[in-house]
Amino acid sequence: MRPEELAAYIGATAWLPQIASWIYKQYVKPEIIIVPDKYAEVGFTTNGPILNFRMMITSKNKSLIIDGFELFIKHSDGDEHKLRWSGLLETFSEITDNEGNKQVVSKDQTPIAIAVSPESLSEKFIRFQEPKFHESDRDLKSSLIAHFNFLLKTFPNEYREKILSSKELTNVTDNGKEAFWWKSGRYEIKAAISSSNKFILKFPQLKFDITNIDVENLNQNISLIKNDLENVIQQGNENFEKMPINWNWANVNLDKS
Repeated sequence: MRPEELAAYIGATAWLPQIASWIYKQYVKPEIIIVPDKYAEVGFTTNGPILNFRMMITSKNKSLIIDGFELFIKHSDGDEHKLRWSGLLETFSEITDNEGNKQVVSKDQTPIAIAVSPESLSEKFIRFQEPKFHESDRDLKSSLIAHFNFLLKTFPNEYREKILSSKELTNVTDNGKEAFWWKSGRYEIKAAISSSNKFILKFPQLKFDITNIDVENLNQNISLIKNDLENVIQQGNENFEKMPINWNWANVNLDKS
């Protein structure tokens, strides 16, 4: 081999690692890895059925953007529901002084998209709610607000009493009652995540149990829906004493498999 041929060969060889890296980045799929906490909150409020829990999210091989996160919750009797992420709480730091007082720096936001990368471990508290309920609730509350504004103009001295006995308010509260589907027994959780890039999801199949006592406590929240709405309607009424709203929650263990 002549010297100039040897030099050309060495030069081409030097590019092989870079070319291999390009090919790897082009064709390898990133892995989204989610590690849930051991516990979750099961709830029911004016936002409908709720499931909240903390999790660690990272990726392997590549960075990518998650633009959707849904949970499919299936009861042992076959009843299945879909929840979608509705809130993100990320804690950046937690400082405890000598007296034991804690100062937490965190950020609460409505999820649009989150970026995950192999270089970072993102721990987030994610709130999941039922989109099916929110769609019906939004339409009914729009009708309630429109009727409220009509009564405010037409009956400025009696609009509160009339809206509290209106069909529009009853429709909102009845919709809340019908949206309650939590029941005792075992639930399974499966996750579905969306991104503009192809990926592999590693999410353990989760299970949790709800007891009869949990269901009874959560069911008591149904009666608070109207109280919560009445507190809003009665704002500015000096003769009205705001009713306390204390939502019951069920704390459950997440079994991982």
